[in-house]
Amino acid sequence: MKGKIEMRVLSVLLAALLVSGTMVPAVSAESESRGWLDTFDQWVEPRDMSKYTPVIETPQRVPITEEIARQHPGVIILDPKREAEFQVIDADVVPTSPGEVSLTLQAESSDPSTRDLMPDVRMTQGTISWYWTQDTFVYHEITIHNYASSAASGMVILWSLEDGYGCGVPFSDLAAGADLTVTVPFEVLAQYSSIGIKPMAVEIRVDPTGLTSWMARMPIDAIEKYNNDASHLLDPDGGENLETSDLYHFPFSEGYGVLLEAAQAADGTTEPYQSAHAIMQYVNGAMNYTYEDPYLEYIFSDLYMMDHPSSIDGKYMGVCDEYGTLYTAFTRALGIPTRFLSFTMRLPSGNIAGHAIAESWNGNTWIHSDPTLNVFDNPQVYRAEGNTHISITVYGDADDSYYTQDPNDPTGDGILRYEDFRTQVFLGEVPRYN
Repeated sequence: MKGKIEMRVLSVLLAALLVSGTMVPAVSAESESRGWLDTFDQWVEPRDMSKYTPVIETPQRVPITEEIARQHPGVIILDPKREAEFQVIDADVVPTSPGEVSLTLQAESSDPSTRDLMPDVRMTQGTISWYWTQDTFVYHEITIHNYASSAASGMVILWSLEDGYGCGVPFSDLAAGADLTVTVPFEVLAQYSSIGIKPMAVEIRVDPTGLTSWMARMPIDAIEKYNNDASHLLDPDGGENLETSDLYHFPFSEGYGVLLEAAQAADGTTEPYQSAHAIMQYVNGAMNYTYEDPYLEYIFSDLYMMDHPSSIDGKYMGVCDEYGTLYTAFTRALGIPTRFLSFTMRLPSGNIAGHAIAESWNGNTWIHSDPTLNVFDNPQVYRAEGNTHISITVYGDADDSYYTQDPNDPTGDGILRYEDFRTQVFLGEVPRYN
């Protein structure tokens, strides 16, 4: 790689004199070797280059119809006027397994004087799946109790309030005072839903009139992601661009915060291209560019950034590689294959600058994304600014314990060097960037 690019040869004094309005020095020339950081003079500084982003279409979710619902057994249309009727229930929430939580509802007393007048079937417990993959079934176990003095029959419905439909399972002859656990398979219909936050609700209806006996919004929202099987958004590199690592933490335990913020950033989007653009814009606004060490020397993981926000305004901090890291974590968490790139380029001044960006797969091609500069799907943007010899490397499989020669970089601290990437694929001067 070093034969392909210009080595750093300037002294500390000269490097300091070359600071411009758009670039900053990377590190001292007298420091120890830092691998890729030694191959350029300056980091690219943030600028708003959104004018170079093409117009992004914003397709909307297609509302489901009664005719479509009939084609999917168990699917029921929700009257939009009823959405506000579902109030969040008070429950103890405990994570149980990846993508699931256990709910234990607060005990409710029933009025004995009304037991013979109307059915009284309520939810008492449940195991709720909150990580939804499009065009699959997600399963929810709902435990109900019959507080009435006679047997009851009816239906348990799991609603997606935002998408306006739910899936119901019947129950019958539930004896007075008895419990029953029913499994509700919810069908995530990609064409009629969207990526992001999914408020869930449970409703219990009883026969013979279909009267609502109990209803509530769940205390945890679902998160809907793209499907990565062969007929949907398949990663061209066999899953490498969807993997977690010591740099990108998701999808379940430590990474729930990553997933939740990613879902908020892309909420309501319906196509990978649109989702990636929304996340790029979000990351650009959620971060402050910093000129301080050790951000110039290391790459900070998503969790580290989220746990160490700015004390001034609460934003995340870093240079372009942190911008790229957060973007990569958020897009991968929602099932958008994304690869982390770093490159060098020759500036009009003759200096060599280093920069980190990402590319996301839209199902057909890799889409350029630069959250530092707030520009999307325009790899020629660097040429438009007069830069040349844009030489790209794809970095992957970050392992915090891989590089152990740096005494200032303890394993497991969430602060990595470029040498901690075990996969480094040199692409060189890729035509679409040059």
